[in-house]
Amino acid sequence: MSAEGANSSKIARHLDLAESTIKYTIKIDPLRIEGFSIPKAPRQKSYTDADERVLLRHVRLNPKDTYQQTIDACRLSCKRETVKKILKRHGITNWRCKRRPELTEAHAAKRLAWCLKYKDWRVEEWGMICWSDECSCERGRGKRGEWCFRTPLQKWEPRMVQTYGTNKNMKIMVWGAFWDLGRTNLYIMDRDFESQKHGYSANSYLEVCEAEVAPAFATFEPGYLYMQDNASIHTAHIVKDWFLEHRIEMLKDWPPYSPDLNPIEHIWWHLKVRVVDMFPEVMADKSESEHERQRLESCLQAAWDTLDKGLFDNLIQSMPSRIEACIKARGWHTKY
Repeated sequence: MSAEGANSSKIARHLDLAESTIKYTIKIDPLRIEGFSIPKAPRQKSYTDADERVLLRHVRLNPKDTYQQTIDACRLSCKRETVKKILKRHGITNWRCKRRPELTEAHAAKRLAWCLKYKDWRVEEWGMICWSDECSCERGRGKRGEWCFRTPLQKWEPRMVQTYGTNKNMKIMVWGAFWDLGRTNLYIMDRDFESQKHGYSANSYLEVCEAEVAPAFATFEPGYLYMQDNASIHTAHIVKDWFLEHRIEMLKDWPPYSPDLNPIEHIWWHLKVRVVDMFPEVMADKSESEHERQRLESCLQAAWDTLDKGLFDNLIQSMPSRIEACIKARGWHTKY
């Protein structure tokens, strides 16, 4: 129509298009090859190659900075989404930090030394360790994480949210131990009301030793060792004297802050999940009566007895990998 003399306003009315569109199309027609659209010019970057290098250097040196702190420190003019894209292109994304006990250089050195000492032990030798620990079990904790089918817009709908109670609930301190051929009973620990803070003391732990540790070691063949961490109730003189008196040998030089090296730590999560699955009505109860406390204790003991032996066996078999991971980390935190 333009070649035949029609002006842009007439063409716009005929094609029902904006006149500015008609003018622009006629203007760039000589630049087009056989009517095909010209490729768009690449969008101009809001950062330079030097900015990108500064950004990468900064996040590697300061991994816990926020996006805004990173942008400010690097004096970037680009937005947060641009920074995310740059980092993602280099395989760097923002993750929630794993929670682990605080370690110092001295702690890491002791952990490394211990692992180097036992790095050549076989699974059979690890099976001859009686692994023990205590755990505080709060009623209602241990629910499995829930998943739901939803759209992004349904994220905060009440039925799409997994809730938890905000009030403190009944807590019970339990103790347990296992080895290659079996496990102890789950022992419900008693508070020592003669102690200063009426908490769990060395006397509470001696009750456990008398009730469970001594009978277990009376059935063991020679060569079994007992493992306990460095909690104050374990290192008290009366506890050390008790083990000497009963001639129970310890796994020596247990390193500080090393729950990742104690396989029984993983049992407690399985126990809490199991008791919620088996006794949901007890876990949902809010009563603080003595009857409900005794009921909860019985449920925990019943759940302990149903834990599969294969779970304990797998944890013993994981010990060489735990040792290797700690050595590789030079005594610092591991994935366990």
